[in-house]
Amino acid sequence: MSLRYQGPFRLIVHSPLEGRRNMAVDEHLMEAVGRAMSPPVIRLYGFSPPTLSLGRFQRLEGRIDHARLQEEGVTLVRRPTGGQAVLHDQELTYAVVLAREHLEPYSKREVYRFIADLLVDALRRLGIECYSSRSRSGSPHNPDCFSSTGEYEIASPAGRKLIGSAQILGRLASLQHGSVPLDRSYRSIERFLTLPPAPAVPAGSLSEELGRPVSFTEVTAAFKEAACAALPTSEQDLSPREWEAVAELERSKYGTDLWNLGS
Repeated sequence: MSLRYQGPFRLIVHSPLEGRRNMAVDEHLMEAVGRAMSPPVIRLYGFSPPTLSLGRFQRLEGRIDHARLQEEGVTLVRRPTGGQAVLHDQELTYAVVLAREHLEPYSKREVYRFIADLLVDALRRLGIECYSSRSRSGSPHNPDCFSSTGEYEIASPAGRKLIGSAQILGRLASLQHGSVPLDRSYRSIERFLTLPPAPAVPAGSLSEELGRPVSFTEVTAAFKEAACAALPTSEQDLSPREWEAVAELERSKYGTDLWNLGS
């Protein structure tokens, strides 16, 4: 694997945003990087209010409790990436966007592998021992992302999954983003989604691993330090024109039932 890009990565750090806007930002950045309108991106962000996100190709008709989502103020959105459902609440979310020309070979596995090293370093800066998985465990058919571990996902030495990641590999660019739970709040997914009775991989959180509460600010700082240590970076937020493009994508796609529910 060879990183063929020598310039600075664009580092974007956002306070927690609404889920549909977050997905619109990530898709916009993928398009911008693929069209050489932006350098490769590392983005760190969160969700507010809590959001249930579905994988791009996930079909869960009759298994989502829409009334409870509305009662509890939880947003529903479909991601541009694959994978299974995630309840985003108290977490840090990362996104990495690369163009085809930035990584050789350009494949799903090599993108995962490249990003895994950054994630492991970030957690170790917090004092958490972890490793990048080289095998799969749990059922890939369980609709809960944290019920299984995929290749190059991050787990504790005891096998607890610490980061759930999803990816899309396009013709011009790739987007990989992932959920880093700060506490147990993501496990409330079963309140909104009917899950099958199946053995699951034990999942953890950063607070549980450290034995103390951790904040969004603390974890964001560790991930930012890891990114800056591994790669040249330049912190640069979206421009006003980019925010306008994000708002239009949110309105026309991520705010619609056609995209989120397939109806």
